Amino acid sequence: MRLILAKLKGMIFPRRRDVIVLPLNKTLPMISSYALEKIRPQFKAVLLVSVYLAAAQFFVLKSPLHNAVSIAVGVGAAILGLSLFLEGLFLGIMPLGEQCGMRLPSKIGVAGVTIFSIIIGITATLAEPAIAILQQQGSVIPAWNAPLLYLLLNRGTSWLVAAIAAGVGLSVVLGLYRFMFGWAFKPPVFIIIPILVAASLVFDENAVLRPVVNLAWDTGGAATGAVTVPIILALGLGVSKIGGKNSNTSGLGLVTLASALPVASVLLLAALIAPKVPEPSGAGTFFSSLPGQREKAVYVAGSSEELLKMAKSAVRSGELSPAAFEAFFPGTPDQDAGDDAGEVSVFSLKSVYGFMKSALFAVLPLALVLIITIIFIARDHIRNPDIAILGILFAALGMFALNLGMTGGVTAISSQAGMSLTRTYMETPLAGKAVVVQGVDSSSVFTVPGKYGPEQYIWIPGEEGPEPQEFVSENLSNGVYTHIPIASAVFSNFGRLGGYLAVLVFVFFLGFLAIFAEPALAATAVTVEEMTTGTFKRSKLVMIAAAGVGVGMAIGFARVLFSNMLPSGGIHLSWILAPSYALALLLTAFAPEDFSSIAWDVAGIATGPISVPIIITTGLGLGADSLRADGAFGIVATASVVPVIAVLVSGIREKRKSRRAIEQ
Repeated sequence: MRLILAKLKGMIFPRRRDVIVLPLNKTLPMISSYALEKIRPQFKAVLLVSVYLAAAQFFVLKSPLHNAVSIAVGVGAAILGLSLFLEGLFLGIMPLGEQCGMRLPSKIGVAGVTIFSIIIGITATLAEPAIAILQQQGSVIPAWNAPLLYLLLNRGTSWLVAAIAAGVGLSVVLGLYRFMFGWAFKPPVFIIIPILVAASLVFDENAVLRPVVNLAWDTGGAATGAVTVPIILALGLGVSKIGGKNSNTSGLGLVTLASALPVASVLLLAALIAPKVPEPSGAGTFFSSLPGQREKAVYVAGSSEELLKMAKSAVRSGELSPAAFEAFFPGTPDQDAGDDAGEVSVFSLKSVYGFMKSALFAVLPLALVLIITIIFIARDHIRNPDIAILGILFAALGMFALNLGMTGGVTAISSQAGMSLTRTYMETPLAGKAVVVQGVDSSSVFTVPGKYGPEQYIWIPGEEGPEPQEFVSENLSNGVYTHIPIASAVFSNFGRLGGYLAVLVFVFFLGFLAIFAEPALAATAVTVEEMTTGTFKRSKLVMIAAAGVGVGMAIGFARVLFSNMLPSGGIHLSWILAPSYALALLLTAFAPEDFSSIAWDVAGIATGPISVPIIITTGLGLGADSLRADGAFGIVATASVVPVIAVLVSGIREKRKSRRAIEQ
């Protein structure tokens, strides 16, 4: 046994004779300088978008910032977590992935690579922070408005994550095959994307399936984040280094498949479950005791007990009347003691423990798969094992701090900002400034001519004496009148459309700034600059991607806003994606092969662990005002497609410039 352990130790930790030991007074300045160098870029990027959100909410939207101290702590944790997480990926996870890509094809053949790729795709997906953000949004979806969407984001989250993981796993397989057998990049894109768009158009015509289309396309962006992108790029790079026939692409092109196939798997999952859920409806129809309807509603809730809890919650929110509740659930009180549990703080011990547990379960399985594969399957030594283990530790701690900081800091600001965006075009009741007037009767009310007939007013005490205010009969009870002041829309002088335009300008700059904090985009930009021998600067790619995401976010929010003006069904996401992807495919046909893979990879890379939570939480805050239950979802999808078009156009222009330079 000792001999086996000693041999295993020698395989994992081979002796290194080049290690130099320095005294503590020498190492501390070096470590602090190194740490500051790694934290500084994340500090600038995350702080920039956080300050923008806070400043816009306070100074432009005229809305106070709640829980400022906890938000500041959360932003700091997000900066530290992102820095640790990235360093852990570069030190530990990515080198292990590259080593697997270099050693496995010659050791286990195509079948072995297939199994390994599926396992890696699944474990990498489970480690994605943005997937957890998608799961957290399920509680805000009314079950009766979008039953299938509610099911997938609540008790069906394990099914959803499994579908996403399966899609990513299959994409890693196809991507590695591409490098091993020299397949071109464009054919898979011309096959997969049209099929997905066509399926989305069909799904959008079905009331049950329609809300899931937006979620499915958003999962494509969420699945390709800080974990998945580096690991699959490292695998592709490793395969290309040992004689892959398409090695000049430096691993690019894998991200495209990793962002497209999860869409297909989620759509397939939705199609399989759809017959078991009811049609979207009001709360009264959803909770009906009719046999067919009740059976499907219980399936959505998970049990009769959970359905009863949902019904009680609907009564409290006003969506379901007490009389209807009594008819559907006879003999059951519509309120239970202790129904309203206090909200648990993000920084409570329970929450912190949950974040730490999630981080360990996300990072360790992925690292163990890579290590076991290298040692027992590839029968190779782990390069620099002490550094690799340190990287894995950094990755786990970083994910813990990143998830904690994003939830308690950055996404908390973006959620507040999203809910405050309605102030640009809607009047806001100021319940906190309500004025109570005693002894009100019919003589207290006076009538004046109005634009549409007589109007009733009442005198309300103000800072400068009594002021006439419009009388609302519902606010009078037993001689006590409660006046709730109404704040005008911030852009009331420009009308509702002017307020919508202000929202679109806000989200454009939000998307533009959020991209600078995306870790995978910076790494890809460096690769692109090297591939083009410096002719296509990394800063140019980042700026193009940032502008593309900003425009895409504006388009996505415009769909939400203008759907409010079309109550018959709103603007379907597929109506936007179909022409957008048609244009992208047309440009792809004329773009160089390398630029095509770059452009399509940017679609997944640009929407990562920073931008996806910001997009989703901001959209959900605004989406509460949407007439469609799925209004907040689909913004990630539009934010992903526009950068593809922008980079393709830029690539075609660069190609023409090169030709002209050669001709001259």
